Amino acid sequence: MTFKCYLTAFSVCLIFLTNQAQEKNGALHLKGELRVHDPVMIKQDSTYYIFSTGQGVTMKYSEDMIHWKRTGSVFDSVSLPAWHKKDIPEQDGHLWAPDIHYRNGKYHLYYSVSAWMNFNSSIGYATNTTLDSDDPDYRWVDNGQVISFRNGGEGVNVIDPNVYVAENGKVWLLYGSYQAGLRMVELNPQTGHLKNNPPEITIITTSLGEGVFVIKGLEYYYIFASRGICCKGLDSNYQVVMGRSQNLEGPYLNKDGESWLDNNYTVFLKGDHKEPGRGHNGFFVEEGIAYIVYHAYTRSADGDSLLNIAPLYITQDGWPTTEPTGKHFKMAAFQQKVFSRK
Repeated sequence: MTFKCYLTAFSVCLIFLTNQAQEKNGALHLKGELRVHDPVMIKQDSTYYIFSTGQGVTMKYSEDMIHWKRTGSVFDSVSLPAWHKKDIPEQDGHLWAPDIHYRNGKYHLYYSVSAWMNFNSSIGYATNTTLDSDDPDYRWVDNGQVISFRNGGEGVNVIDPNVYVAENGKVWLLYGSYQAGLRMVELNPQTGHLKNNPPEITIITTSLGEGVFVIKGLEYYYIFASRGICCKGLDSNYQVVMGRSQNLEGPYLNKDGESWLDNNYTVFLKGDHKEPGRGHNGFFVEEGIAYIVYHAYTRSADGDSLLNIAPLYITQDGWPTTEPTGKHFKMAAFQQKVFSRK
């Protein structure tokens, strides 16, 4: 098809061609402050927010999902909870891999408290009624530790939380590490803490996996996790793997029907020459279109980890993909509410 851009319609045509390029290449063409690690996205009103690993949990915002700016941290040196260092003496305020959702009039933020190569980790929990720092009600309230290496499962590095809010109102916390795999426990919807302590633990995998995230499609629950080498710039080979199940608690299977319990996965997103490592994803949905949000070690940025956002599609055999298939992935209607407040 031939496109003729007359001067009077140049801007409209340019937008169309740009969108076509985005669809062909998968990821959106982002601009601004893109350095990030372990991102997750949510929306309040007309503003998108990214939360990620960093000092006190770092935050970015955008009005269009394309142009991004830094907007501070959840905790500064004054508000940083004292229990972090008491629990993990090596903790220096650098908090990892947050997850956020909106429920019952509040934003619920879960984050990892750890230190490099220290596998005695915890998951903390904070809430806020707004993400707009200019709002007089803006204030992060830390609600303490939710679970730790002491009660999160033998040998499990308790990091990388993902909270799943079910249609029946139940709330689940997924977490885990390469140390002993991924786990899931039920939370009390009113307190945001464990429903029972010690918790009843569901095993998702026995070894591989971090950065777990679960979403609900029209027929299946889909699980994603990262594997490989992260945090080493261009030497990283991080990639995202996936599985699916008809039950939230699993077992999750790969495309060949093999179980995640036996550490069998299907590769969902892998690196290439331009971006050797891609991983630690979150998901976001708006107006029926789901997006994967992840970081990629990028050659043009000298190996720095940059933010990526890509629309999610579905294949004919019912598996998510970032390759345009002409059919967008449809997330279950009830789950969409936790990703934004309008």
